[in-house]
Amino acid sequence: MTMVATVKRIIGNENGFVLGASILISAVLLLAGVLALWTSNTEMHVVRNEGDLTLEFYNAEGGVIDALEKYNARLPDGTDDPMKWLTDAFLLAGETAANSITYSKNAANESVAKVEVRCINDNTTAPPISGLSAAANTLPLQRHITPPPEGSGYSLKYFEVRRYGITATSATGNTQVQIGAYKVFNKY
Repeated sequence: MTMVATVKRIIGNENGFVLGASILISAVLLLAGVLALWTSNTEMHVVRNEGDLTLEFYNAEGGVIDALEKYNARLPDGTDDPMKWLTDAFLLAGETAANSITYSKNAANESVAKVEVRCINDNTTAPPISGLSAAANTLPLQRHITPPPEGSGYSLKYFEVRRYGITATSATGNTQVQIGAYKVFNKY
């Protein structure tokens, strides 16, 4: 009988159960809090990196837009804009050698993108132009001088189009934007 009473006393004894249960619940809550902090920290890094990449893309895209807008620009004092690339030297260099490297700057005059311009041509044997990036040197093969596009309003008899490749690389080098552009010239 004493053995049965001892077993009933041990099984029915709840002394210390609350302490064990509270330690277990505290451990679960601590683990949940640590995981929430870890997830929040990771999400903050993802958002920051996404913002940086977006800014880099906009800087590279801005470099392309600068090159399109300022291809032949002059400053109010009559000097050439530093972004000007369609110069006499560029045009006289020939389609397999003509190139220009300029830098797009923000309002604080900090360089935000490197802009490389070269002629698009169909010469498969032309060597890469030294000083240009691999992206700027691997443009699609097309004729450099062609008739104006259909519906452009330019006469086939008096005008011709010259094609250029513009490659802009963000200041960090992580993002590149590349476009093709053309300029209409009078035939001479």
